[in-house]
Amino acid sequence: MPPRVTDMKPSVRAKFRQRVATAVFLIVVLGSARGQNFRYHSFAPAGSRGTYPGVIDALSEVGGFYFDARLVMHGFFRAGGGAIFTIDPPGSGGTVVRGIDANGDIAGYYQDQATFYHGFLRSHSGQYVSFDAATGSTLTIPLAMNSGGQITGFFADSQHITHGFVRHPDGAVIPFDPQGSKSTIATSINQSSQIAGYYTDSSQVQHGFVRGTGGAVQSFDPSGSVKTLPTAMNGSGQIVGFYLDAGQVQHGFLRNADGTILSIDPSGSTLTNLTGISPDGVIVGYYRRGSIDQHGFLRKSDGIIVSFDPPGSTETIPSGINGAHVVVGNENSQNGLYRGFVFFAPL
Repeated sequence: MPPRVTDMKPSVRAKFRQRVATAVFLIVVLGSARGQNFRYHSFAPAGSRGTYPGVIDALSEVGGFYFDARLVMHGFFRAGGGAIFTIDPPGSGGTVVRGIDANGDIAGYYQDQATFYHGFLRSHSGQYVSFDAATGSTLTIPLAMNSGGQITGFFADSQHITHGFVRHPDGAVIPFDPQGSKSTIATSINQSSQIAGYYTDSSQVQHGFVRGTGGAVQSFDPSGSVKTLPTAMNGSGQIVGFYLDAGQVQHGFLRNADGTILSIDPSGSTLTNLTGISPDGVIVGYYRRGSIDQHGFLRKSDGIIVSFDPPGSTETIPSGINGAHVVVGNENSQNGLYRGFVFFAPL
């Protein structure tokens, strides 16, 4: 594992950050994207039969999973300079990385030989800790981690009902559910310990929620929504995701910290999903024209939408964006063999 910023003296730390920024700029190649210039870099772990990045941190380090030749899932960590490391807790039969904190600790989940799912935390020194959100739970799925090491996700109880949870760096786990929830999924957590996600009520309708730092939970839905699924949140409390209208058409949404909600669809979209939002409000997602013509897009903080695709891609699926506007995702350019990509988009 490469050295981490938090392990360095301040003077060395500044130089290291500059080297990382320079490396990210230099490793990417020039591509064309709907009249804009973007610098792309495709990647895959050695032996991958499909690569699926899911998270990017402030240093442009990437986590996700890939399938090997036997179609077994392995987690991976991609350093800012491009080196890729496989991440598998002991005894894992399938691993997914879902978070990287400021110390270089990595969180995710894995399946054991009994096909039970557990959360894990890998320290930057390489030590693994397995955890379950509740005693006896056979399903613990961390989905996000903030820079301070708090982890959120969901777990199933003995009745197979899912609940949200937050795990603190000291190992304490707090379960939670919005009022009226029959099933809770927490999907993101920001630096203020706010958590976003969705829950299902007794009528099997799904609603978005945000859990404040004090634990109070507020439900929300875009106007006209019959199903609301938040996917990501930034440090300002802005939440993005998607919703279905009464006609089962999928739209993106942005919920601001004051509770106002804006519906977002690129021109001509028949399906929109927002998957990430930067600290300054730049949104990344994907949309379709027709049934299979799928493209990535960026929505700038001024509302302008820019479409993009890595060169040769027939399907583009962005999954996140960081404060430097480095976007991560996966793309299909080899007849179903998905590769990861990163690009720096000058906005």
